Amino acid sequence: MKQKPSSRRKPSIAKSVLRLPDLEHAKAAVLNSLNSTDAKRGYCHAIDEFVDWIVRNHAWPSTGS
Repeated sequence: MKQKPSSRRKPSIAKSVLRLPDLEHAKAAVLNSLNSTDAKRGYCHAIDEFVDWIVRNHAWPSTGS
């Protein structure tokens, strides 16, 4: 049985480097998807702690480029 030819659309290419504004946008999207105030507070704290950890451990790209 023949297979259908694959779509001719270009695959979307993800950014190779995320910057803090990208993370703020993602954080806002996650927090806005939650209904519970307690869940929002918990997720906000966890995201902030994670970003702080990344920056402290020099795993984040420098902003001066």
